[in-house]
Amino acid sequence: MPVVEIAGSGLALPGKVRTTEEFESILHTPSEPADHKVSFASEELLTDPLQFAISPRQARYIDPQQLLLLDVARAAFDDAGLTAGALKGSRTGVYVGMTESDHILGVDLAEVPAANLSSVGVGNNRGMAAGRISYAFDLRGPSMQVDSTCSSGLLALHLAAAAVRDGEIDRALVVASHLVRSDQGRLLRQATGAIDPGARCNAFTDRAAGFVVGEGVVAFVLEAGTLRRTGPARPRVATAVNQDGRTAGVTVPNRSAQEDVITRALGRAGLDPDRVSYVEAHGTGTKLGDPIEVSALAAAYRTRERDAGRPLLIGSNKPRFGHLEAASGLLSLLVATTVQRTGVIPGTRSAGAPSPTVDWAGENVRLVLADTPLPGHRAGALGVSAFGMSGTNVHAIIAPVQEQ
Repeated sequence: MPVVEIAGSGLALPGKVRTTEEFESILHTPSEPADHKVSFASEELLTDPLQFAISPRQARYIDPQQLLLLDVARAAFDDAGLTAGALKGSRTGVYVGMTESDHILGVDLAEVPAANLSSVGVGNNRGMAAGRISYAFDLRGPSMQVDSTCSSGLLALHLAAAAVRDGEIDRALVVASHLVRSDQGRLLRQATGAIDPGARCNAFTDRAAGFVVGEGVVAFVLEAGTLRRTGPARPRVATAVNQDGRTAGVTVPNRSAQEDVITRALGRAGLDPDRVSYVEAHGTGTKLGDPIEVSALAAAYRTRERDAGRPLLIGSNKPRFGHLEAASGLLSLLVATTVQRTGVIPGTRSAGAPSPTVDWAGENVRLVLADTPLPGHRAGALGVSAFGMSGTNVHAIIAPVQEQ
């Protein structure tokens, strides 16, 4: 079977972050989390709908996520060197990770003209988010919206990679988004007790008390390695997915399930555990979840068998960008591919010291709190985790391929 490679990427993050260069700059800026916005300003959600054959009248009632998804999809295709002509009629699949769609809560249907009511219904249907992309670019592969809560983006990646690997499609667009625009959405999250009362995520440290909600859209284009004849090396991706099953509660993580999904991702990648030097972890800053995740990582990557001078390095982007929930896994993947390209791991911007509930030395795992060179830069592989509140776990392995 062919390997699956990442051919391009696109993004839209708060603060008008739209390019990989801007993203890389933020990753390595030693600022406080409060210095970077985690939610979009209203003007950042404005997109010219006519470029996608959507009338301004329709666009007024469409969930802004759907327009952002189109924008970021086009950026990812451009980054992959794919023209509109090359895409038209192609076997390109579209896989959208998205859970939240609360724009409609702010629409007063009594004030919507009868002629526009259909635009409200179609424009706020989550399944249409994928269909609209396929329609706009005339793509003929499978098109679907995926929801497994916080692992939606990486689950979409897993499904897309399988379709590419099996030859069902020639390429895939994987894109995930997360916007919370309503007071109701914020209130319901507060009620879970998972939101940090100080409005700061401190993943994996002694100050961990939850996360803050982030917003953003991230996209990747996947292709079979056989499609690339020449050009620079592209990272290859291998994934695995499973479920927690019955635990102490429906949202309580399962350590053994996390260990299993990581082990199976390594198997699919054909790599020994010690080839992975860094993991962009799920790391939401919860007192329950963080220690469970470290323990699972240590077991799956057999860190106790490594030399003490070669611990598994881990980090989390959530103290910097907030928790993008459905899009969090793809944001972590974007961090990992940036690390692989630059050879520098961004420090996790958590306050405090590494959590005393984790035996860091005994497990031979180290939390990266400051920018750190990636060990074995050119030959090393990286891991990425996304664990859904739903219990659906996904792990991805990112490894370089040889120049052709």
